[in-house]
Amino acid sequence: MIEIKFDNTDAKGFKVIVATIVSNLIKTFDPDEISIVRIKNWFDHKWLNYSGKQILKYDTKPHPGIPFALEPYWNKEITVPPFNLNRVLSESVHRIKGISNVLFEEVLHKFQWSTENRNNLISRRTNNGLCIWISSNSETNKQGSLMVYQIKDSEIQSWYASIQESNGWKVNKTKGIDKNQIQLMLSELK
Repeated sequence: MIEIKFDNTDAKGFKVIVATIVSNLIKTFDPDEISIVRIKNWFDHKWLNYSGKQILKYDTKPHPGIPFALEPYWNKEITVPPFNLNRVLSESVHRIKGISNVLFEEVLHKFQWSTENRNNLISRRTNNGLCIWISSNSETNKQGSLMVYQIKDSEIQSWYASIQESNGWKVNKTKGIDKNQIQLMLSELK
Protein backbone atom coordinates (compact mmCIF):
# COMPACT_ATOMS: atom_id res chain seq x y z
CA MET A 1 0.00 0.00 0.00
CA ILE A 2 1.32 3.42 -0.98
CA GLU A 3 0.91 6.20 1.54
CA ILE A 4 -0.19 9.41 -0.14
CA LYS A 5 1.19 12.49 1.59
CA PHE A 6 -2.00 14.42 2.15
CA ASP A 7 -1.97 17.46 4.43
CA ASN A 8 -4.42 19.39 6.60
CA THR A 9 -5.87 21.21 3.54
CA ASP A 10 -7.36 17.93 2.30
CA ALA A 11 -10.90 16.90 3.25
CA LYS A 12 -11.30 13.44 4.76
CA GLY A 13 -13.89 12.34 2.16
CA PHE A 14 -11.62 13.42 -0.70
CA LYS A 15 -8.65 11.56 0.83
CA VAL A 16 -10.67 8.36 1.23
CA ILE A 17 -11.87 8.42 -2.40
CA VAL A 18 -8.40 9.14 -3.82
CA ALA A 19 -6.66 6.55 -1.62
CA THR A 20 -9.24 3.91 -2.59
CA ILE A 21 -8.85 4.62 -6.31
CA VAL A 22 -5.03 4.57 -6.11
CA SER A 23 -5.09 1.31 -4.10
CA ASN A 24 -7.42 -0.25 -6.66
CA LEU A 25 -5.22 0.93 -9.56
CA ILE A 26 -2.18 -0.69 -7.95
CA LYS A 27 -4.04 -3.99 -7.52
CA THR A 28 -5.48 -4.10 -11.04
CA PHE A 29 -2.75 -2.41 -13.07
CA ASP A 30 0.21 -4.05 -11.25
CA PRO A 31 2.74 -1.25 -11.97
CA ASP A 32 6.49 -1.48 -11.42
CA GLU A 33 6.59 2.10 -10.17
CA ILE A 34 4.33 4.98 -9.19
CA SER A 35 4.85 8.71 -9.21
CA ILE A 36 2.51 10.90 -7.16
CA VAL A 37 2.47 14.66 -7.64
CA ARG A 38 0.52 16.97 -5.37
CA ILE A 39 -0.71 20.13 -7.08
CA LYS A 40 -1.70 23.30 -5.26
CA ASN A 41 -5.48 23.73 -5.48
CA TRP A 42 -8.00 22.21 -7.84
CA PHE A 43 -7.23 21.79 -11.56
CA ASP A 44 -9.68 20.99 -14.32
CA HIS A 45 -9.90 18.40 -17.11
CA LYS A 46 -8.12 20.68 -19.60
CA TRP A 47 -4.81 19.59 -18.04
CA LEU A 48 -5.38 16.03 -19.29
CA ASN A 49 -2.77 15.39 -22.03
CA TYR A 50 -2.03 19.12 -22.21
CA SER A 51 1.49 19.85 -23.50
CA GLY A 52 1.80 23.61 -23.03
CA LYS A 53 1.66 26.62 -25.28
CA GLN A 54 2.95 26.96 -28.80
CA ILE A 55 3.95 30.07 -30.64
CA LEU A 56 1.86 30.72 -33.72
CA LYS A 57 3.07 33.16 -36.31
CA TYR A 58 0.25 35.48 -37.29
CA ASP A 59 1.08 38.65 -39.21
CA THR A 60 -1.46 37.65 -41.82
CA LYS A 61 -4.27 39.58 -43.47
CA PRO A 62 -6.78 38.68 -40.74
CA HIS A 63 -4.22 39.68 -38.04
CA PRO A 64 -2.01 42.45 -39.48
CA GLY A 65 0.74 43.69 -37.19
CA ILE A 66 0.45 40.81 -34.71
CA PRO A 67 3.74 38.92 -35.16
CA PHE A 68 2.87 35.89 -32.99
CA ALA A 69 0.52 34.55 -30.33
CA LEU A 70 0.66 31.82 -27.72
CA GLU A 71 -1.97 29.12 -28.12
CA PRO A 72 -2.72 25.98 -26.05
CA TYR A 73 -1.14 22.84 -27.47
CA TRP A 74 -1.84 19.11 -27.14
CA ASN A 75 1.03 17.03 -28.53
CA LYS A 76 0.26 13.77 -30.38
CA GLU A 77 2.57 11.95 -27.99
CA ILE A 78 1.54 12.49 -24.39
CA THR A 79 3.85 14.69 -22.35
CA VAL A 80 4.17 15.51 -18.67
CA PRO A 81 1.51 18.18 -18.01
CA PRO A 82 3.35 21.50 -17.69
CA PHE A 83 2.15 22.65 -14.28
CA ASN A 84 3.94 25.79 -13.13
CA LEU A 85 6.54 24.86 -10.52
CA ASN A 86 4.92 27.14 -7.95
CA ARG A 87 1.87 24.83 -8.04
CA VAL A 88 3.84 21.62 -7.48
CA LEU A 89 3.72 20.95 -3.74
CA SER A 90 5.49 17.59 -3.79
CA GLU A 91 6.57 14.68 -5.96
CA SER A 92 7.17 11.19 -4.66
CA VAL A 93 8.35 8.06 -6.44
CA HIS A 94 7.51 4.57 -5.22
CA ARG A 95 9.08 1.36 -6.52
CA ILE A 96 6.63 -1.47 -6.25
CA LYS A 97 8.77 -4.27 -7.65
CA GLY A 98 12.22 -3.07 -6.63
CA ILE A 99 13.20 -2.28 -10.20
CA SER A 100 15.71 0.55 -10.46
CA ASN A 101 14.71 2.97 -13.20
CA VAL A 102 16.81 6.15 -13.26
CA LEU A 103 14.49 7.89 -15.76
CA PHE A 104 11.48 7.37 -13.53
CA GLU A 105 13.30 8.84 -10.55
CA GLU A 106 13.85 12.15 -12.36
CA VAL A 107 11.45 14.85 -11.23
CA LEU A 108 8.50 15.20 -13.56
CA HIS A 109 8.21 18.94 -13.10
CA LYS A 110 11.23 21.13 -13.68
CA PHE A 111 11.80 24.59 -15.05
CA GLN A 112 11.75 24.56 -18.84
CA TRP A 113 10.20 26.54 -21.63
CA SER A 114 6.80 25.44 -22.79
CA THR A 115 8.23 24.57 -26.21
CA GLU A 116 10.68 22.18 -24.51
CA ASN A 117 7.82 20.30 -22.89
CA ARG A 118 6.94 18.73 -26.25
CA ASN A 119 9.95 16.45 -25.72
CA ASN A 120 9.10 15.64 -22.09
CA LEU A 121 7.28 12.46 -23.10
CA ILE A 122 5.68 10.46 -20.34
CA SER A 123 6.34 7.17 -22.18
CA ARG A 124 10.13 7.55 -21.97
CA ARG A 125 9.99 7.36 -18.17
CA THR A 126 8.61 3.85 -17.68
CA ASN A 127 7.40 0.72 -19.44
CA ASN A 128 4.99 -0.16 -16.64
CA GLY A 129 4.06 2.67 -14.31
CA LEU A 130 1.48 5.05 -12.97
CA CYS A 131 1.85 8.81 -12.86
CA ILE A 132 -0.78 10.42 -10.64
CA TRP A 133 -1.60 14.08 -9.98
CA ILE A 134 -3.73 15.00 -6.95
CA SER A 135 -5.02 18.45 -6.07
CA SER A 136 -4.78 20.00 -2.61
CA ASN A 137 -6.98 22.34 -0.60
CA SER A 138 -10.14 20.25 -1.03
CA GLU A 139 -11.33 21.17 2.47
CA THR A 140 -11.74 24.84 1.50
CA ASN A 141 -12.52 24.39 -2.19
CA LYS A 142 -15.10 21.63 -1.59
CA GLN A 143 -13.73 19.95 -4.70
CA GLY A 144 -10.61 18.10 -5.76
CA SER A 145 -8.94 16.61 -8.83
CA LEU A 146 -7.30 13.32 -9.69
CA MET A 147 -5.44 12.73 -12.96
CA VAL A 148 -3.86 9.39 -13.87
CA TYR A 149 -1.52 8.31 -16.67
CA GLN A 150 -1.18 4.54 -16.91
CA ILE A 151 1.85 3.56 -18.99
CA LYS A 152 2.23 -0.04 -20.20
CA ASP A 153 4.67 -0.96 -23.00
CA SER A 154 4.56 2.58 -24.47
CA GLU A 155 0.75 2.54 -24.49
CA ILE A 156 -0.74 5.32 -22.40
CA GLN A 157 -4.21 5.44 -20.94
CA SER A 158 -4.92 8.78 -19.32
CA TRP A 159 -7.94 10.00 -17.45
CA TYR A 160 -9.23 12.69 -15.11
CA ALA A 161 -11.79 12.74 -12.31
CA SER A 162 -13.27 15.70 -10.49
CA ILE A 163 -14.42 14.94 -6.95
CA GLN A 164 -16.84 17.29 -5.23
CA GLU A 165 -18.50 17.70 -1.84
CA SER A 166 -22.25 17.86 -2.30
CA ASN A 167 -24.05 15.98 0.48
CA GLY A 168 -20.96 13.82 0.78
CA TRP A 169 -17.86 13.49 -1.40
CA LYS A 170 -18.57 12.07 -4.89
CA VAL A 171 -16.98 11.81 -8.29
CA ASN A 172 -18.95 14.35 -10.29
CA LYS A 173 -17.10 14.52 -13.65
CA THR A 174 -14.70 12.33 -15.57
CA LYS A 175 -12.75 12.54 -18.79
CA GLY A 176 -11.00 9.62 -20.49
CA ILE A 177 -12.71 7.06 -18.25
CA ASP A 178 -16.33 6.08 -17.76
CA LYS A 179 -17.74 7.23 -14.44
CA ASN A 180 -19.01 3.68 -13.85
CA GLN A 181 -15.42 2.39 -13.90
CA ILE A 182 -14.57 4.83 -11.12
CA GLN A 183 -17.65 3.69 -9.18
CA LEU A 184 -16.41 0.08 -9.49
CA MET A 185 -13.05 1.13 -8.05
CA LEU A 186 -14.90 2.78 -5.18
CA SER A 187 -17.23 -0.16 -4.52
CA GLU A 188 -14.95 -1.40 -1.73
CA LEU A 189 -15.90 1.75 0.23
CA LYS A 190 -19.43 0.43 0.70
